[in-house]
Formats: sequence, structure tokens, C-alpha cells
Amino acid sequence: MKTLAPAQPLPKFLQISELLSRQIRAGHFRTGERLPTEAELAQSLDVAVGTLRKALDVLEKQQVIERIQGSGTYVRSGNTGKSIYEFFRLELHDGPGMPSAHILSVDKLERPQDVPTFGADAKPQSAWRVRRLRFLNQTPVALEEIWFDAKHTRQLKASQLGESMYLFYQQNFQLWISRVEDHIYAQDVPTWTVPEFGVKAKKTTGYIERLSWTANNELAEFSKTWFDAKLCRYSSRLSQ
Repeated sequence: MKTLAPAQPLPKFLQISELLSRQIRAGHFRTGERLPTEAELAQSLDVAVGTLRKALDVLEKQQVIERIQGSGTYVRSGNTGKSIYEFFRLELHDGPGMPSAHILSVDKLERPQDVPTFGADAKPQSAWRVRRLRFLNQTPVALEEIWFDAKHTRQLKASQLGESMYLFYQQNFQLWISRVEDHIYAQDVPTWTVPEFGVKAKKTTGYIERLSWTANNELAEFSKTWFDAKLCRYSSRLSQ
């Protein structure tokens, strides 16, 4: 049986800011709407008011919210703030949920043929493969297999990885993901699944292949995600 190693969690205030950002983008709080008071939000999220205020500071800097002295905190119109989970599309059926992850394995391998070439090098490449069990609000909802170019680091341990791979790339490789391309199918669950996922190997479930690109149009990551459609859904929201 595979060992589940929790990825390094985000600081609590960032977890709260990301959760609120996902709720706003999902329409739980609409443009121009006033948020509950800090005391009410802190109680509903089960955090200290000080932690909540630090989370709101992050959202204010991202221009997701606006604080008006003596009136309250409001959702800004047309906000373009970049959140850590900006490209994370899985949601629970009753709301976005807060993502987290457990690491199943970390391996350095020769890039297989079904994994696209990274960067401009068309020659055989070594690549890191990270397999994870993904959670929303502590409910296991997805299996992930993530590939990226091994040129970025010679050594990699599960203990180095955080809950957000994109944030890991920023902090360690100075790689910023600026766009993604998703292809959604139904596919059988792989044989390396774990009992915690709840869907047995070779059973058909939702499946996403993702290409993640930098601002320089360089492929930085290729991933495969098998998700339990009974527990979560893929959501993408567009606006003009």
C-alpha cells in the first residue's frame, strides 16, 4: 500500500484567502455584495479574527475585495487578482471547497512518449513524476499524475512539495504558469490508485489532461487527473 505524505500546507491565512477567492469566483458572493462582518466570517470559517484579517489583506491587494471605512467589505467588480488556485477547476457539488494534497510518490524517469516535450528540446528528456491524492475540504476527490522537466532540479523529495505545484514552481524555479489547456474525457482509474480515493482501478471516471504554459509559451507541466464525479465536478467560468 502506498504511503500518504501530506504536502506542505499553505499558511492558514492563505488557505482562507484562497477559499474566499474560490467562493467569490463561483458566485457565492457576487460583484458589489457586502461580505459578512469580520466576526461573522471568522466564526463561519472557524478561524481567529486576526487570521481572517490577514486573509482579507491578501484579497484586497489582489483587488478581489474593497474595504470601505464605516461601511464594510465588498466584492469588487471586474477583479483580475491572481490567486494561487486560479486554474484549479475541481469543485464539490455544494461549493468550491479548499484544495489540499497528499503525495503518493516522487520519481525521476525518462519522459515517456505520451508526455509532451518540455521547452524547445525535442530530444529524450528526464522528467519528474509526482503522483498525488487530491482533497477538497478534506474529502479525497481526485488522483493526479504530474510531469515536469527534470532540468529544474537534480533532487526532489516529497517533503519539499507544497499543496500547490504552481506556487512550488514560482518559489523554486521562477516559473510562472500563465495559461492552461484542458482536455476532458472519461477514462479508467489507473492501477496505482489508493483505497482512500474510493474508486477502484479500471473503473471509469472523469479524466482531465492538462498542458500548463509559461508566459514565454514554454510547456512547463503536463498532468493527468482522475476525479470522482460523484463527489466533485469540473467548473470553468468565463466572462467578458
